[in-house]
Amino acid sequence: MQSTSLNPNSTKPSAAEIARTVIEALEAGEFAPGQRMVEADLCLRFGVGRQIIREALHHLNAYGVVALEPNRGAHIIHVTREQAVMTLELTELLFGLVSRSAARRIAAGCDASRLSGAIEELLVSAQSDNPADYMRARRHLFAALSHIAGNPELSRIMEQVRVHVMRAQFGFAAFKSGHAHELAEIGRTVLAGNSETAEEMSRTYVRRIREFLQQI
Repeated sequence: MQSTSLNPNSTKPSAAEIARTVIEALEAGEFAPGQRMVEADLCLRFGVGRQIIREALHHLNAYGVVALEPNRGAHIIHVTREQAVMTLELTELLFGLVSRSAARRIAAGCDASRLSGAIEELLVSAQSDNPADYMRARRHLFAALSHIAGNPELSRIMEQVRVHVMRAQFGFAAFKSGHAHELAEIGRTVLAGNSETAEEMSRTYVRRIREFLQQI
């Protein structure tokens, strides 16, 4: 498996950059839910000192990816199926709201170029053999929708609902082909400014994932 890491020839990464790279590595299967995050190992991996790693772990804690326990260090959280279902109930509402808001702003003349690019990236990723390509494209699509929706508070909440761990733990990347095309269709509906349809499609997409988890 190809390692997800920062360019060793670049300047030393910030704590935020390390946190994002850990999330990408988690979604690519390089880290696993429940795994301990050893500071010394992370220092070697990213070429930084313990203080930066500790800051990165606090970022990951805020994202709901890592738990920090006194005298035990950090570990990636493990989500129960019941917790995942409850999280997806919230995600359904949030994704619907983001899509509806973005579609309304596009209909009002907001620049949609970022979303168009994300849709193309998503479709290309569906043909890739590397699951990380799909997960990255998926994340870019949600980022584009959140950006266009223009609600920073909504974007902040979306980052804190533990979806990163759920994607890794329940193998969402395995459904990349069907999901990529479905998400691309949602993106196209947003581009067309059809807010009500975009909201319903988005909620239906998340609802099917929740129903799948309830059945396994």
